[in-house]
Amino acid sequence: MVALIEQKSWWSWLWDNWLVDIIIKGGPYIMVPLFIFSVISMGIIIERIYRYVRVPGDKKIASELEKIEGILKENKKIEPLVKYFEERRSILSFVFLSVLKRYEFLLQENRSINDMRQELIDTAVDSTSEYLEEFLPIVSTIANVATLLGLFGTIVGMIMSFDELAKGGRGDPAVVAHGISVALLTTAAGLTVAIPSVLGYSFLKRRAEKITSRLAPFENHFINTLLREHGRIETYKSILKSVYRNGNLSEEELEYLRRKRIELDISDEEAKAIEEEVRGYFKEKKE
Repeated sequence: MVALIEQKSWWSWLWDNWLVDIIIKGGPYIMVPLFIFSVISMGIIIERIYRYVRVPGDKKIASELEKIEGILKENKKIEPLVKYFEERRSILSFVFLSVLKRYEFLLQENRSINDMRQELIDTAVDSTSEYLEEFLPIVSTIANVATLLGLFGTIVGMIMSFDELAKGGRGDPAVVAHGISVALLTTAAGLTVAIPSVLGYSFLKRRAEKITSRLAPFENHFINTLLREHGRIETYKSILKSVYRNGNLSEEELEYLRRKRIELDISDEEAKAIEEEVRGYFKEKKE
């Protein structure tokens, strides 16, 4: 109990005689925003470090990709994958969900496999950066604004001090010097906020770039698996629907489909299953 009272009195002394005193001397209109900025900046830096630490290692990512590939091979649809990712909160789920959303749009546009691969790789990189660098621009902005705000407070304080000196020549140099020393508190406070923010931003930015580079091969593997197990089938299905006319295809259309099967590596069994599905689609559409 005595230790608790002593600790409480120590914090009370620190708050009443140090922090509050500095805020009052420097001017609450400058020091309070700087204090708020410092809390926000440190909060973001700590949150980012925690998020980076939670990024899974290579072995765990490889195991997760095996599970994802199994789900895709078993279902041949992306809906189970979307549900799987939505139930989990991780960088992989965030990135792969973004890839799947973009993938659905590309399928509707009947894009080629190569075009889809490049688009999806770009989407994965952008999503990874978005996940890792979220809130970092705020830290950079706080570093710049804190420096300028501290300088602004110093200039205002010096103007007030020299104004006292200029009043009829009666200004006391000691008073002016004291006023200038107090005014410089805002610059010191601004730098106290800005320096850790700049260092934190530089460290986190570099760390995010390293994580992005490390995850790139796994993201490419997921995209290649998605296109191999689902994309080529859906692409050929879209092509077949576009040329299918009541089940009667011309020689040119048959030759075109043959080249597409070779290009997409569609086996005879897969082609037969897709053709039956397309016929059923048009049959239901007529009914």
